[in-house]
Parts: sequence; C-alpha cells; structure tokens
Amino acid sequence: MKTEFYFVRHGQTDHNIREGKDKGDHPSDIPLNATGRLQAVEIQPLVAALPFQTICVSPMRRAQETKEILAEGLSHHIIDELSECSAETWKEMSTRGMYAAVPPNGIARMFMDRVRSGLEKVLGLPGPALIVAHGGIHWALCCLLGIETHYWAAKNCAIVHFSMGEDGKWNAIYKN
Repeated sequence: MKTEFYFVRHGQTDHNIREGKDKGDHPSDIPLNATGRLQAVEIQPLVAALPFQTICVSPMRRAQETKEILAEGLSHHIIDELSECSAETWKEMSTRGMYAAVPPNGIARMFMDRVRSGLEKVLGLPGPALIVAHGGIHWALCCLLGIETHYWAAKNCAIVHFSMGEDGKWNAIYKN
C-alpha cells in the first residue's frame, strides 16, 4: 500500500465567498472565479516542487480548472469518486462534527464509501499522487484515514501532504 499522497482543494468559486451558506447548494459544476484562478497561480510553484508521479482529479469543473493551472498539459486521471458531496451529505457530516464517527448507513456512509473507493484507485496508481478535489473530499479523507490532529476544513488551494507515520497511522500536514 502507498504511504503518501498530496491533496489540493480547488480554487475559490463565487459560492465559496457566500459565508453562512450550506455546501452543495449551488449548481454542481461551477467554475473558478478570478480569485480562485489567482490562488491556483500563486501555489503553482509549490505544487511543481512536490514529488508526485500521478495526478488524480475530480471531474467537476472547478477542480479541472485548478488542475490545469497547477499542471497545465500534464496527463491526469479523472476519478469520478472524487466529486464533491451533496448539500444533504455535507449537512449531515457538519451537523455530526468533524471528528464524529460516520454512521453505519445513510447518505454520509454512502459518500464515505464512494471516497474510499476513489482513494483506493488513487493509491493503486504510481505514487505519490496529487489529488485535486473538494473540501468535502478532504474531510472524508481525514475521517477515513483516522486523522484527528489536523483541521479538516481545507481552505481553497490548500496543499496537504498525507503520509503514514512510523507508527502506522496517517498524518496530514498543510504545506502552505
């Protein structure tokens, strides 16, 4: 099993700047705004210095646009399971709290199972991989990997290094 990968949350969208709104209450395939494109340009040198071998990206437009700015022209794998969660799923997860266990059934469990499947695909490719996806995916990865010492709500264009420690436990560290 691979023991590390990198994650970048997509750049800002107009939805992200509307404080107090529930995640997922927007059209599912919205673009980056000017700030989001600038955020991706600003972190591009940091991403270029990462030792990734494979790029995996959500099929959603905002993640695709971020990937193109970060790694223009490089081949990538679109992983459908890395799409953002629905508003209903986000609401259930955020109501339960960041570190709460996911219930054994229901929409949050289905989302976690989907993300687990996506992560298995990512880790099956040459690594380390760079994942470009969404805040809900970051949250799910932290939950699935049992990470409790890392703030799960990733900002736009946050770079996170996920790695397994010598103790066999996963860690996540913000790189910017």
